[in-house]
Amino acid sequence: MSRRGFERRYLGVVRSITPMGLVVVSMSGKRPVPLGSKVYFRDDSGVYREMGVVVDIIGNVERPHAVVKVSDKSILSGIPVGLEVSYELRAPRGHRGAARRG
Repeated sequence: MSRRGFERRYLGVVRSITPMGLVVVSMSGKRPVPLGSKVYFRDDSGVYREMGVVVDIIGNVERPHAVVKVSDKSILSGIPVGLEVSYELRAPRGHRGAARRG
């Protein structure tokens, strides 16, 4: 566990960086990644740093790719193609709907 109520999971490998500053990550599995999930990478010192958030899933079902919007464009120079990244999965929350009667 990284922070209270959060769990970091392996997302995949950086495949490309677009001219608009989006990072395309080749996902390791077919497990859906929730849009808005925070994405992290390890810097040279081994510390996890936030890269950005997942804004889209593209590609086919067999080989999906996550599109990550980088939170700070100054880190783009430190993100090489082939870098492994992970995402932060929130713990499930209680049901937030109408109260049950009965």
